[in-house]
Amino acid sequence: MTTQQIIEKLQFQYGQDFSVYATSFLRNALGIRVKETGLPGLNSYLDFIAQDNDELKKLTNSLHINYSLFFRNLLDTSLFECCILPELIQSKEKYNSRSFRMWSVGCAEGPEPYSFAMLADKVISDRQCEIPVMVFGTDISSAALDKAREGTYGEQAMQNVKLSFLDRFFVLNQTQYSVKNHIKNQVYFSEGDIIDPCYNSPPAAIFADFDLVSCCNLMIYYQQEIQQKILEKLHRSLAQNGYLLVGESERLIVEKFGKFRKLYPLGNVFIRK
Repeated sequence: MTTQQIIEKLQFQYGQDFSVYATSFLRNALGIRVKETGLPGLNSYLDFIAQDNDELKKLTNSLHINYSLFFRNLLDTSLFECCILPELIQSKEKYNSRSFRMWSVGCAEGPEPYSFAMLADKVISDRQCEIPVMVFGTDISSAALDKAREGTYGEQAMQNVKLSFLDRFFVLNQTQYSVKNHIKNQVYFSEGDIIDPCYNSPPAAIFADFDLVSCCNLMIYYQQEIQQKILEKLHRSLAQNGYLLVGESERLIVEKFGKFRKLYPLGNVFIRK
């Protein structure tokens, strides 16, 4: 049985549409679930789903990637800390503009939106100005969002955090690091599915017009048609000359889309045309 046949069968029998996912990604996920259940092949696995009410949920959950780190890409972090955010904050200060607004799409358990809140806090503090920071993190996993709101992480998530940031933004309790409240209060988490046709941006944001949108390592898991729809939404959600951050493997997808300009030869930052 082919992956396409499995997609059609799951949609017909259970109303689960997996056709939006890239075929290779879905094939790998199915292979892992077959191995986990100890079954001989895909036909047996489909029979198993019909008998086990929890297995379809396990398959669905396996498609949700919740792995994340603070300051995951060090080059992009440096670009934002040293170049992009200082210029952006300076412009807002000069023109008495409103808050710095950022959206982290597929934020998983929260390290990315917290990372940008910390970077913005440092830049604003260095400039000794007062610009409100509003960071919105969205994900389709309610369990991941609960973890994000808690804001407590183990050592693995902290491997890219500078010592100065550990002291400034975290409270250490044995081997667990908790984000300090003044940063947590700047980040708003909500459930949202970027591929849902009715969903455009976080409801808590009230309006879009974001200075920065990050959508890292998410588009690669979807079919090309879905990737284009995601980029259309992200383009509309950005302010004029707003910044888009993507994963390294997604740069070509954005370049082919044509509505963003690469900001630097290196890195994964684009600017809205």
